[in-house]
Amino acid sequence: LTAGATKAAEAITASSNRVVAKPTYGKETVALAAAASMALGVGLTYAALNYEKWTKEERSKYDVPPEIASSPFLEHVKLAIELALKAGNNMRSYCDEKGTLAEHSHDLNISYKGKPEDFCTKIDIENEHLVMEGIHTVFPTHNIIGEETTGTGELPTLTKYPTWIIDPIDGTTNFAQGLPMCCVSIGFCLDGKPLMGVVYAPMTDELYVGVVGYGAFRNGSKIMPKKKKYS
Repeated sequence: LTAGATKAAEAITASSNRVVAKPTYGKETVALAAAASMALGVGLTYAALNYEKWTKEERSKYDVPPEIASSPFLEHVKLAIELALKAGNNMRSYCDEKGTLAEHSHDLNISYKGKPEDFCTKIDIENEHLVMEGIHTVFPTHNIIGEETTGTGELPTLTKYPTWIIDPIDGTTNFAQGLPMCCVSIGFCLDGKPLMGVVYAPMTDELYVGVVGYGAFRNGSKIMPKKKKYS
């Protein structure tokens, strides 16, 4: 036992004193690895510093501008933005897939309102129902004039009562062809006068918001009417 223990101790000691050879790398390999590590570190730092800025900018273009937030129509504007974005999202999938094999999975179910150029799609109707239902939920006593529900009939008279005017797809012909120049338009009138409007173009991701006396904005940036020059 003593002899066996002695040999075991000698083996352990020899093993602990053994030098393990480390792999060697060329100078070029080390330099490349250092450069890659530095680039990765810089990239991660840049992304971390700018992530909050990017997300804030993306989010802010859908927010109510501060100038309009101080108007008496804040709740009207917030609701119109929410509904316009939802309706715009309904349009986007069709336009994105127009001209591809996926287009055949969409059935626009086009119906005509009289003249061949005066037609609507099922998405027009779905958007109008979506917007009307959303308005009635928040403002159940308000009147609503929708393009599709009115059809080719006589336009209702605009009264002094709170009234919303909806075009669920402004530019239906362009939309049906997959062209980006189409939008959702929602307006609000009181005492027979238009006071607030929200327009969302989903294919260009542009949101226009305006309130009489409080300015007009595109994606959160204030816009000004162009002064016409007369010769």
